[in-house]
Amino acid sequence: MSGIQRQVELYGEPLRDRFRRVIDVYGISQRRLAGVLGLSAPMLSQLISATRTKIGNPAVYERLVLLEQRAGDEDRQAVLVDVEATQNTHSTTQLRAMTQHARTELGQGLAAAVPLAELQAAADQIESVAPALHRVLRDAISRAAASPAAPEAPQTSIRT
Repeated sequence: MSGIQRQVELYGEPLRDRFRRVIDVYGISQRRLAGVLGLSAPMLSQLISATRTKIGNPAVYERLVLLEQRAGDEDRQAVLVDVEATQNTHSTTQLRAMTQHARTELGQGLAAAVPLAELQAAADQIESVAPALHRVLRDAISRAAASPAAPEAPQTSIRT
């Protein structure tokens, strides 16, 4: 069975026909449609060519159906924005990237705010109990050691 035949079996017609109608009605590019649906542009292309036969994420299919249902709405740009806004989940790859970005920002902030000696002492204390925090501290230590403007430990004086 060909990819197109499988799509007809699953969706009633080839996905390329459904996608083409949506693209034409909304006056958008394949890339824009991919963004609205929550797919990568290459994935959409594979679905259009029937290299891939099935939309793997049910939410993506629901967004396609929603675009089809609202094709008669007067403000089509608003429809696109509304449908795109229903994407409230992130892929594993997106979550990894967001986590890495947050970890980097946290490391930069700690390196700017905490003296190197304190970062090292904290990292030594928590390595076995908080490995993720330990990695953030190690990143901050690397940044602080490389930065000439790293904060110094406060000087304490004892008066007698």
